Amino acid sequence: MHITFGRRSRLTALGAGLIAAAALAVSAAGPALADTVDTGGSASLAIPDTLLVGLAKSAIIVLPETPVTSSDAAGADTYTLPVTGGNGEVSNFYGTLDLGGSINVTDAATGKSVAITGIQLNFFTGALTGIFPGATHHTTLAYLNGDMSESSSAGPPATETFSCDELDLSLKAATALNTGLATKAFKRGTSIGAFTTTYDVTIS
Repeated sequence: MHITFGRRSRLTALGAGLIAAAALAVSAAGPALADTVDTGGSASLAIPDTLLVGLAKSAIIVLPETPVTSSDAAGADTYTLPVTGGNGEVSNFYGTLDLGGSINVTDAATGKSVAITGIQLNFFTGALTGIFPGATHHTTLAYLNGDMSESSSAGPPATETFSCDELDLSLKAATALNTGLATKAFKRGTSIGAFTTTYDVTIS
């Protein structure tokens, strides 16, 4: 199955996620439902070279940390992160997808650095999230936007795929980066690139 949808359809998908959440809550007192477990795969964030060059002019560099890998092609630097777990279900925009590794943002002029860890794709909120230094909770890094598509395959192994051609930097992330690096380089709403993931799923 392959479905492509735009910004308006994303609201419908999020609504389906709310319905799914309500259904799970109602069923809590009844027979147990099957749970989706994400068991592997990868996710890629393609950051435009133009954005990276613009940041570099402010002495800001963005570096992936192991096990995140990087490759440059088609005008973008693509960071590939392993899927390490989660319960994300792209068919109804529910749950989260856990991604391994971290991304380090550094001001080469001052030596200040911000490491973003605990990166997740949150289908329910329609956002990429992560943990900033000193924090104990996830902060929204960027919102899913633009044209999106999803597909699934029965396998084996069973897989689900999601992609969007735009991720918009959140106000909280821009503020955290500007504060941590003592800069003004990050602006809310900046498109930080395209995102895609394919991951293995099992039903327990």
